[in-house]
Formats: sequence, C-alpha cells, structure tokens
Amino acid sequence: MAISWANALKNPETSGSFTHPLAHERRIVSTPAILGMVARKRKHHRREGYPIVYIALALLPALLLLTWLYTRDVWHPEPKQSVYRIFLLGAAVVLPAGLLERALLDTSFPGLKNGWKVTVATAFFVAGMVEEFLKASVVERGALDKGLMRTRIDCIVYAGAAALGFAAVENVLYVTSSGFTTALLRSVTAVPAHMMFGILMGNEFAHHVLEGKSRGRAYVIPALAHGAYDSFALAESWLADVLLVGYLIFLLEVCLRILDRAATRTWRWA
Repeated sequence: MAISWANALKNPETSGSFTHPLAHERRIVSTPAILGMVARKRKHHRREGYPIVYIALALLPALLLLTWLYTRDVWHPEPKQSVYRIFLLGAAVVLPAGLLERALLDTSFPGLKNGWKVTVATAFFVAGMVEEFLKASVVERGALDKGLMRTRIDCIVYAGAAALGFAAVENVLYVTSSGFTTALLRSVTAVPAHMMFGILMGNEFAHHVLEGKSRGRAYVIPALAHGAYDSFALAESWLADVLLVGYLIFLLEVCLRILDRAATRTWRWA
C-alpha cells in the first residue's frame, strides 16, 4: 500500500533497513517519497547498471494473477484489450493516490498521538479509502459506464484488472526503492490482497448491474477490507503479523467462493 508510518514519512532515508520483512513494509514511505528514493538511486544504478530483471520480477506476480483471473471467465471472455486498458488505468492512479495520501497524512489526525488509533485511522481513512475509491472510479468510468460489465464474472475481471494494475506499479516502486526482498514479500501479501479487494469490488458492482443495488457499495466494501489489512500490516507486533496471515486466508476463502458463484452465473445478463 502506498503509505508510510509516521517516522518513515519524516525521515525517508531510514526506510531502507529492516529487521523483520513485515516491519519493513511499515516503514516504506508514500508514493511521492518512494519516487524520490528511486530518483536518488538511479545515479548509483547508472554507474553499475540497474538489474532490469528485478523490475520484470516485480511485475510478474500481478501479471500472473491477472492471467489467472481472466481465465476464470470461461464462457464469455472479455476482449483482452479492454481488460488491459483497465489494468493500465489502475496503474495510472498510483501517483494520484500517493499524493492524496501524503496530503492526508500531513493534515489529518492532529489530535491523535502515535498508537493504535493513528494506525487504524491511517489504514482506513488514508490507504483504504483513497486507493479503493480511485480504483473503483477507474472501473466505474472505464468499464461500467461503457456497458462492458454485463455478467458477474465480467465485473470481477475488470475490477481485478484495475486492482492488479495498481499493485504492479506499487511493486515496481518498492523494488526500485527498497530492494527485491520487499517486492518478493509483497508478491505473496500485498499484491494478492489488491486482487482480492478487486474481487470484492467486482462482486459489489455485479450486485449493482444485476440487482440494482447501490454502486456505492463497490467503493465502501473494498475500502473496509483494505483498511483491515493495513491495520494489521502497520501494527508493530507479532500478533498483528499472525492476524494478517489469518486475514489473508479468510479473504482468499471468501474470494474463491465469490469466483465459484460468478462462474456458475455467467448466463445472468443485466
């Protein structure tokens, strides 16, 4: 997620070292600061040559998950160019998300001291709300308003594509600023989590398309799920790490059930 913990935000130079892989993710700064670290490191990599394979490996998890998700639609696959377009639009909102998050971190929660209240507020009202609202707006304007989302699985594929586009760019920023170890850890935590938030989002858009429910649920539900994830990821304790793993397993079970139901209901056109 494109946010930082307060100390890392104040001192981005200290965010490169860590004693625990999950703790390292907590210290990663917001997207603008990550871009700054990338620019500083480019001078070093110009001399030694930046390993482009690291960037390719950082992109690989999101691309593999996108391929897997796309193949879930076995009856009426969406045009690949439409799915790739939403993927790229999701990637494009990483920078706006980082700028908004940085602004919120600098101006919000003045009455709260460092502690669990700040952690939860940051997780839900900065990362969760900003990132999921931007991704949902991409899906709404780029797919829903264009009439592309006609079945449940369509909605899930497009929402998942936007989420994975976002995750792909984030992972590249992390590997270029903080090293391959962090990106490798994120490939089994944050990147799949983004996809699962996208599946939840697509499921809610399907409720809107097929049942006339409010499309606002497609913004709120993934934001809440994202906020819960970041609450565990930002907390500095072994218990939070255990809960994070359990939460990811729970999300995976929920999302697999959603996909199973969607695959058996592709005949339900709006």
